[in-house]
Amino acid sequence: MKTPINQDLLDQYIGMGFSKELINMAWEESNTEADVINTLLTLSDKNNALANTPTKQDEEILLNQALIDSYKTNPQVSTSTFEIVSPEQRKRTNGVPCGLKNVGNTCYFNGLLQTYFFNSDFVKIIIKFQPPAQIEQGKQGKSIQLLQNLQHLFLSMIGSDKKYVDPSDVIKSICDDFGNVLPIGDQKDVGEFNTYFLSRIGEGLAYNEHQPSKIEEQPHEGPPSILRMKSSTIHDEDVVSKLFFCKVHHYLQFDQAGIPQNRDNTELYNFIPIDLKDGNLYDGFDNFVVNSIEDFKNDLSEIVCATKYNWVQGAPQTLSFQIKRVAYNKEKNDLVKQNDEFYFEEEIYLDRFLYENSKRYLDIRNQNRELKDKQKAIKQELLQLSKFDDKYDLQDVLQTAVKFLTMQSKENPQNPANFGPSDQTNTIEQLQKYQLQVQKKKEILQNQYNDLEDKIQASYNNFKGNKYQLQSVLIHEGMANSGHYYTYIKDFRLNKWFKFNDIRVTEETREKVFQDAIGVKPGINAYLLIYVKDEFVQEEVKFPKRLYSTSTEKDYLQDSYGSFLSQSQNESIKRENQLFQNEIEDYKQARIIERIAEAYQTRFEFVNEHFRTLVNKTQNIKFKPLFTQNFPIYVKCKASQISNQNTQHDNLIKWIILDSAFREVQENKKGIFGGQISENFQNKLINKFSVQFNEFKRPSAILTQSEQNDLNKFEQEYLNYVNLGSWATIILELLEKKDFIQVLQVLQSLTKKVKTLEQQSYFFKFTKNLKILVPIIIIGKMIPKESQVNLKELQLLQAYLVHNHFQYDDPKLWKTEISIMLNAIIENHNQQAVKEIINNFEAENKIKENMDLLEFLSEEVQNYQLVISSAYEIYFWSTYQKQDQIFDKLLEGMNKLKQLFDPFIKIQQALKDPQPLMKEDLEKIIK
Repeated sequence: MKTPINQDLLDQYIGMGFSKELINMAWEESNTEADVINTLLTLSDKNNALANTPTKQDEEILLNQALIDSYKTNPQVSTSTFEIVSPEQRKRTNGVPCGLKNVGNTCYFNGLLQTYFFNSDFVKIIIKFQPPAQIEQGKQGKSIQLLQNLQHLFLSMIGSDKKYVDPSDVIKSICDDFGNVLPIGDQKDVGEFNTYFLSRIGEGLAYNEHQPSKIEEQPHEGPPSILRMKSSTIHDEDVVSKLFFCKVHHYLQFDQAGIPQNRDNTELYNFIPIDLKDGNLYDGFDNFVVNSIEDFKNDLSEIVCATKYNWVQGAPQTLSFQIKRVAYNKEKNDLVKQNDEFYFEEEIYLDRFLYENSKRYLDIRNQNRELKDKQKAIKQELLQLSKFDDKYDLQDVLQTAVKFLTMQSKENPQNPANFGPSDQTNTIEQLQKYQLQVQKKKEILQNQYNDLEDKIQASYNNFKGNKYQLQSVLIHEGMANSGHYYTYIKDFRLNKWFKFNDIRVTEETREKVFQDAIGVKPGINAYLLIYVKDEFVQEEVKFPKRLYSTSTEKDYLQDSYGSFLSQSQNESIKRENQLFQNEIEDYKQARIIERIAEAYQTRFEFVNEHFRTLVNKTQNIKFKPLFTQNFPIYVKCKASQISNQNTQHDNLIKWIILDSAFREVQENKKGIFGGQISENFQNKLINKFSVQFNEFKRPSAILTQSEQNDLNKFEQEYLNYVNLGSWATIILELLEKKDFIQVLQVLQSLTKKVKTLEQQSYFFKFTKNLKILVPIIIIGKMIPKESQVNLKELQLLQAYLVHNHFQYDDPKLWKTEISIMLNAIIENHNQQAVKEIINNFEAENKIKENMDLLEFLSEEVQNYQLVISSAYEIYFWSTYQKQDQIFDKLLEGMNKLKQLFDPFIKIQQALKDPQPLMKEDLEKIIK
């Protein structure tokens, strides 16, 4: 035994939804860790894992072991029949039938169940079944239980929104004639297992009607299997037999002491055995009906020649054939599967094989004997050509030889099959002639065979009263002792073939159905052929029996199958679909919560990491704005200003981060503060965070009213702060460009915005500082004699100064200093227009034209401000944004301001002295 799987790996697989028992079994069967997950992926789906309760534990182990056995038996095909899917992926597509889960080597039975489900009479009987009030113990009681389980399964197949449903309860309730439940996963004999199933169904229906059981027990003759000693035979009056069984009249003729003898009896066949070697269905059926027994031992132990006839007595609703492909190989001492091609028609007629037509049929059959002998001879000749030397097609052999001889030339000298130049022209030409002759010979023989077949079939033109149409083909893929089954079933109303491959149900083309069924590809061929009466087909074409609609469609259950359901059954299906919808929602919620937790962790780490980085980066800067990189970082920065401990708003910040993570994941983008979250979802979210994050990392279970109030306040402050910050950065950029007209316009706008702020706030100080510095820069740069005077700037400056912003906090003699500076311009440039500006300044005149221009903001500037501010979202901020545009531009802009306008800043600083700066002082500083 291998070393046990380590706990971490076990927990990982359990977290993926696999049961502990299945994981341990897969571990034992796998060589590497990669093999383990591949095996698990093949065997189960995480959303349908069985409940590991004490009462079901043994049963679950059996089912899981069956899955392992199925995988070991044929892993190459098992991967196509099992899949892991989320509940949402398990939603059935409208118009597609419901599939069945494979619970371990039961793919063959799934195919039969699907075929039975397409028999509306049978489905109606099962759906209408009413169990007796008291169910006795024992075999008959188990038959009743089987019917109840099958009823529930059919209800799900009729109305479930699931892509596939689980037939485990049905399979686990099939028992043998002693009441022993059949082991799951070991049964290989489709016919035998199916007979037990139908026997128990018939027994349950008979018991339900308070009639004596029509089930007769007879010794079972056949190969060993888990169904030992006995099998069941269904009485011909049983309702199941009328639907699925064919009554056969056996008639045996032989001589005994020179006197003709005969014996007869009847037997029910679910599947009529057909010999593969007969090559086609009609010939195989014919050889089933008429049998010559060369070494028959009569009652006197005489070895005589006997003839056994197996006539169909009455036309059954369903006509089923089992193609015998498995034979015993003496040399290998094992069973082998024969993969010869076998042909059959979509429409067949039963008349010639009916007991009532036996005499007429035998007469025609004798007349056709010579034609059949000729056909046999032709077939033998064709076989000698297609299986030359019992191996290869002669035409292919000749073609290969030509190809080889052609290669012996100077061309392609590197080819390993080129053994040097050789003139083989005559030989090649002769071989090509032989090839054409073989081809022509095959065509002639095939045409002769077809002509004979047409004559034979024409002789039966008067035997066409009982027409059957092909409804279902059970395909086997694999070898004699292993493989996989899937089923093709035709919906006659839609004229479509569906492929039922356990949980996968897909539409398939007629060509693909017959390609698989005939056996074009080795190892893939038909095992069972099921035909139904034409009357059944015509009835189905008239009115839809199955619409395969999902519950969201208007025509849901508006078909024959839907009409079978009682009110309580309709409600049962509705509840089942609601539970499935709840499962989908739970899964969605779990995935959403998982993604929210991931987003929260990423955002939490981002906020804290970048806040620490910003603090360390700017700790020596005294005059700096708040961090505005995103809303939670702003709140952390704001909180640090309010309290040195910086923990007062920690929980609120976590909730803000949670809200942004929620908005990132949720489609509606309403966030966790939008009031759209259900209590159930919130509880799941809280539980998830409690498990995944420690107390330091996770938010509290609720947001207090006080915190909610703080949040509302911070939101408004942040939006306002970003708005002010964007205008402030624009002023600094305009100053750098020395566009003083727009500087004054934007400064006027910003000044009016900050007047209501606390005087200690950053933007109040920022604006008050520029209110002094900008006039100094505008006037000071015009004082030197070599400079130019910009009257437009001075006029706009006068309009700005006349507002007397922050007058209560202006430097002493501020108005006097402005007059001195303006007069310095006049002294150096002697312009009358400057004198008028001084007069307007001192008189505080409001020139309308200049006042209007001051209030104007260009569209370009306004759009630019929107671009800057729109990059800052309260809720939808990115963890990829590494730069704080406003914060960085403010710091960078202030540094450039010092570099560009250092002399004027010195003037501003000098104004702190009680004495005004005179013209000489100004010129000295400016220079």
